[in-house]
Amino acid sequence: MDAAAKRDLHDAIWRSSGGFDLVLAPVLIALLGLWIDSAAGTRPVFMLAFLAFGTVGAVLKVYYDYQRGMAEAAEHVAAVREEAAQLRAEAAELGARPVRDLTGEIDSMPLEGSES
Repeated sequence: MDAAAKRDLHDAIWRSSGGFDLVLAPVLIALLGLWIDSAAGTRPVFMLAFLAFGTVGAVLKVYYDYQRGMAEAAEHVAAVREEAAQLRAEAAELGARPVRDLTGEIDSMPLEGSES
């Protein structure tokens, strides 16, 4: 498996973990509350309280994971744009003329007959 495939697999697993966070954590914490209720004879007080806390905690974890992922993506986009600007400046210094690529972005293409 090459590096790109491993990265894609890791990203897919990481994205799918949000579903487990939303379901598994509250259920496990509610089961702990049910066990405490059965030991203390207070059914279902602790189970409902732990279920509520577990659900809020799971939602907050997914939210903050999403925010962190979006911040990382924004940093990556900024880095790519900075690198593209540097490459365009280098191309301009070498005498390349700007052209538009298929996406409408300005790209650089060397003039015919110029050395690369």
